[in-house]
Amino acid sequence: MTQWCELQQLDAKFLEQVHQLYDDNFPMEIRQYLAQWLENQDWEHAASNVSMATILFFNLLSQLDDQYSRFALENNFLLQHNIRKSKRNLQDNYQEDPLQMALVICTRLKEERKILSNARKCDQNHIGSTHTNVMLDKHKELDMKVKDVKNRVLEIEQEIKLLEDVQDEYDFKYKTFQNRDHEPNDVLVQNEHRKEELIIKNLFYTMDVKRKEVVQKIAELLLVTDQTQGALINEELVDWKRRQQISCIGGPPNACLDQLQNWFTVVAESLQQVRQQLRKLEELEQKLTYEQDPITHHKQILHEQIGRAH
Repeated sequence: MTQWCELQQLDAKFLEQVHQLYDDNFPMEIRQYLAQWLENQDWEHAASNVSMATILFFNLLSQLDDQYSRFALENNFLLQHNIRKSKRNLQDNYQEDPLQMALVICTRLKEERKILSNARKCDQNHIGSTHTNVMLDKHKELDMKVKDVKNRVLEIEQEIKLLEDVQDEYDFKYKTFQNRDHEPNDVLVQNEHRKEELIIKNLFYTMDVKRKEVVQKIAELLLVTDQTQGALINEELVDWKRRQQISCIGGPPNACLDQLQNWFTVVAESLQQVRQQLRKLEELEQKLTYEQDPITHHKQILHEQIGRAH
């Protein structure tokens, strides 16, 4: 679990101390979006090394660009705006003095660790029962997340079938309409053509909207799957190993393996289904594509997301 995730689970009085650490000099939203990356860098060394501070400064900007791209894929205009604003503020404040930025981040992370340490001291008398309740709550939360992944996959499967039906209908009516273009152009035929043309335009609009919806839902699913898989690997699997070690030296038996295996299986099967769904979208794209086709524009990003999740 990242330090940032631990902080968010603290009581309100400690959360208020966290809020006081962040301002316009280094906004909390950057801390939130880049939590793991920030914690993996050596800011203490960078605070006294210009070369390293400069490298980390530009790497941080690159991380913000990546986050901006993810929000663009989700069509989240507000978060795109906030990320762009945060990036400009960083450039204005620290481009000429990256050492100062490294010092600011280093100080914030140290202060966070102090807050965590104080919070742990306050909770020492309640570890036993609290830990059991937290573990149960975490398991319920993880189970809900895994079920959510599975349900999203099934929902997308249905959406792709609807998309295929709409595309087939559009393709058939469009080709039929094109073949009738050379028939006699009397008034009745012209009126009929106008009606058919309107139907075809509406079908195309519906197909385009469906494609955008499916692409967006797959992107959202991959984000949720990545987060769920991360929780399983970085938190639950680690906890299971720790409980297993305790049981080996006389502690209570660790009976969570079957549940853990089931969660991993569901996530792996879901990712395989998403790969198949992407291949289906590409088949639909090969049959029919057009300018600003959302499948064409986003398929590479989706493939990369699946690759990272795998």
